[in-house]
Amino acid sequence: MKSTAGVLAVIGIILAAFGWWGVYTPAGMHRFDEMDGIIPAAAGFLGLVLLAVAAALALLAWWRASRRAASPG
Repeated sequence: MKSTAGVLAVIGIILAAFGWWGVYTPAGMHRFDEMDGIIPAAAGFLGLVLLAVAAALALLAWWRASRRAASPG
């Protein structure tokens, strides 16, 4: 589960960075003008969603490991 969270986090960071570049930089705004701007905006949103899922998976893996370590036997 930890490796899945890591992969999702890396993909999420890449998509969020692309979304930020496409929406907030002059080069990105020039490349994705008008309705094309929805592509980086959607990628950025998906990146944030993947980062949230990765954080939830990492937290779940940590919680399971701590429960397993604390349980007797």
